[in-house]
Amino acid sequence: MNARPGGTKRAVAAAAIGVVLVFSAISACSASAHSGIWVEPTSAREASDFWTVARMRAAKPLELGRPEPQVRSGGRRGGHGKSRRIAARAGTFGSDFEQVADPAAPEFRVNGAIFISFGIFGYARCSGTAVHSRNASVVVTAGHCINSGGKGGRWFAGNGVFVPAYRYGQRPFGVFPARWIDTTKQWRANGSENFDVGAMVVGRNEAGEKLVDAVGGAKIAWNLKAHQTFDIHGYPAEEPFDGETQRICRGTPFLGHDVNSFAFPGPLNLAVACGLTGGASGGGWTVEGGTLNSVTDYGYFDERSPAFGPYFGNEVRRLFGRAARVR
Repeated sequence: MNARPGGTKRAVAAAAIGVVLVFSAISACSASAHSGIWVEPTSAREASDFWTVARMRAAKPLELGRPEPQVRSGGRRGGHGKSRRIAARAGTFGSDFEQVADPAAPEFRVNGAIFISFGIFGYARCSGTAVHSRNASVVVTAGHCINSGGKGGRWFAGNGVFVPAYRYGQRPFGVFPARWIDTTKQWRANGSENFDVGAMVVGRNEAGEKLVDAVGGAKIAWNLKAHQTFDIHGYPAEEPFDGETQRICRGTPFLGHDVNSFAFPGPLNLAVACGLTGGASGGGWTVEGGTLNSVTDYGYFDERSPAFGPYFGNEVRRLFGRAARVR
């Protein structure tokens, strides 16, 4: 089923932030358009001290609370008017995004919140998933949670951390500071929603543990059939949610593709019914067996709009391979 008309495009995803923002804590060493970038080293203890409960609670979904967000070049056009990313609105369409009672339970602890600092401009957040990999340190999220997309896109890495099983400021497995970040090449080339996937390689937590050793990791798969039934995970932070609890839409079937997805090269995106909002961007979509097979990307400013996520194809496979090889 195609996206429903009747609303301006809104993103559950993050905004393409304009040049007014300060992007701190990014190291240029070993950076290239093909291999992601290394992030300025930060110890888990330093990251934990920086990310106080107050700062984590102050973090806003990337599309919210930013000074004059700008539309990135290459934005889509269609029956919904000018393409722009704005705050998501919770709706009645689809499954309830219900609270996870115990986010530290084995099946849920791989999901977490990503926090990023923009210095004097405040703090931002997304969602992500720990994934099994050879380096035991990979988090998969949305590309727009890491880079604003398109040619000249900006990297988001200031004091970036992944906090698995986050709940009301609690960090039962500690914080894992970002060391390296990357997105699909197509996301950085043209900002195509069909390739809106990112990866983060994180350092050890305060106890000296690698991510997967501490919380486990989801399996990941690509080139599966689109017709799947998904569990949608994430930390929505826009009303009626507050970002303090992990949420899940259980057993949401594939509905079809966004009509705008046909305007760009690459595999068509996926639509499901889930009443998620800003902050859930990058949250994992898992299929049978807890296998990661998409992430939350965007929706429309329409309470009956589905949520959309990119199809995991060969480009995601290549991104994951680059991340897994980081030492």
